[in-house]
This record gives sequence, C-alpha cells and structure tokens, in this order.
Amino acid sequence: MMYRLAVEGVLPHTPPMYRRLSSQLAQARREGRFPDLIDTVREVHVPPAWTDADAFVREMPDWFRLDRTAGQRQALSVAAEKDTLRQQLTGWLEFAGIPVRHRV
Repeated sequence: MMYRLAVEGVLPHTPPMYRRLSSQLAQARREGRFPDLIDTVREVHVPPAWTDADAFVREMPDWFRLDRTAGQRQALSVAAEKDTLRQQLTGWLEFAGIPVRHRV
C-alpha cells in the first residue's frame, strides 16, 4: 500500500510515514475496516487449459510477441524491488514489450 501511495504522490516515501501507515492499516484490519489485499506470495498459479484444441488455436494469436530486443546491443528493462510493484509495472509495460524484473 505504501509504495502505491508514494508513487501516486499521496504520501511521502519515508520510514516514519511507512511505520505510521503500517500501524494504521494493521489497526483498520483488526477492526474490519480495511479490505483484503492481493497476496501474491500465496497465489495459486494454475497452468492454462482449454476446452479443446480449437479453443487453444483461437487464443494462440493473442500470445504471439516478437522479442523487441533481438539484435540490439542494449535493452531496456525495469527492475522492481517488491513483487507487488513488479506486477503493477508489468501490467503497465507489457503492451510495449518492456520486461520487468523482480530484484531480490
């Protein structure tokens, strides 16, 4: 939540603000005033499946992508420290073919 609010310019990205927000959100969760967030660590990843071969063939063209960095000496990529941020950046940059890496 902190990273999203900091990126939007709603809160300053400082350790004291992070601690304060964390404390307030924990209290709100205990009181049932804060919605569940996506937990990417516990997400169940299910392999894609299709009802039949024709359904698979219809979807295949949507998956085709050229490697936009093929043959280039340098390539642009974005690194994200937090997995939640990586998912958000991937959603924003996928159309342009820009890879997003999760920096560990």
